[in-house]
Amino acid sequence: MGRLFGKMIKIKKQRISAVIVTVFMCLPGAIWASNNPFDKGVDINIGSDREWVIKDKAMTRSGSEAGDFYHFSYDRKQIRLRITDSVNDDETSARQYQQFTVEDIQVDGQRLPLFQWCLVNQEGHSRSLQQGMKVKQDVCVNQGEQGTFTMRLNAATLEALNDGKTLSFMLKPFRLPVNVNIDISDFSTASARLAAELRPVQKPKAIAPEKKVAPVMEKVAVAKKCSARAPKGFNKIKSVEYVCADGAAKTKAEADINAQVEKVRAIEAKQTAEKELKRKQAEAEQAEKQKAEQARLAAEQAALAEIEASKLQVSAEITDKMLAVCMKQWQKGQHRCYCEKFLEHAPEGIESDASCGAE
Repeated sequence: MGRLFGKMIKIKKQRISAVIVTVFMCLPGAIWASNNPFDKGVDINIGSDREWVIKDKAMTRSGSEAGDFYHFSYDRKQIRLRITDSVNDDETSARQYQQFTVEDIQVDGQRLPLFQWCLVNQEGHSRSLQQGMKVKQDVCVNQGEQGTFTMRLNAATLEALNDGKTLSFMLKPFRLPVNVNIDISDFSTASARLAAELRPVQKPKAIAPEKKVAPVMEKVAVAKKCSARAPKGFNKIKSVEYVCADGAAKTKAEADINAQVEKVRAIEAKQTAEKELKRKQAEAEQAEKQKAEQARLAAEQAALAEIEASKLQVSAEITDKMLAVCMKQWQKGQHRCYCEKFLEHAPEGIESDASCGAE
């Protein structure tokens, strides 16, 4: 009995030890999950309040969230998104991932056709752009080990960026998604500034030393501004200013004005349609009321006619009954006052009784 009891205690101790070992083996994963910044899907919104920084032949707009910094840049050849652990946009501070995935790239909710091309031309599969998988001609390059993604541009993609409002990168640095949304409503204006800075500056011609040149006030070159205005009848829409020499900015300004005009027209058309609908409803209600009133009058007249007909029928029935009674009296040569009103039906020899009228 003692041996059996001891054996049972030993088995229980072994089970408790196994549970403790299992718990400790699971602890690192649980601790990592609690510290994982991407344990929940997050949206990173980098708005227009973040200035474009023009440096090293590129323009960059940056934002941060929970200790991570997101740098979107454009150098007239490609776009790049780099994730770093500091405000510095360089490789030394770049985040390093093991399974960095780019699920989608959209402008105003629409997938970029060039990104779709990269998916189709990726070796392996076409569901998403994954770290370590090569894309044909390196049009898209996923360098998750350096926290960087780049995509070379074509004319259609550049046009979409110039005309768009929001550029979205849908990423999976860890298990759950991270959506990086960048305001690009002023992309064309910033790219015009970048182009102006990259334009070579002509050096002034040297003046021969023997010639004397009168001092001249230095003129400061100021970019001429133009305005896109709404047509007549849309006075509430404010004009949009742009640099006259910037064709892309002009196109964007005119597109903004046209969009506002169309919006106003749509609102006015909706209001007009609502007024017309209310007018027709009022007319229908009035017609229904008139129809109901006519039906009521017709029913009332029919009821009165029915009452009148009923009265005539009753009167005729009374007349028939009284004539039968009176005829019996008249055949006896007698006349009664209650037969006075039926005297026209009496046989000859029956005359009116003057005393009946005095009653």
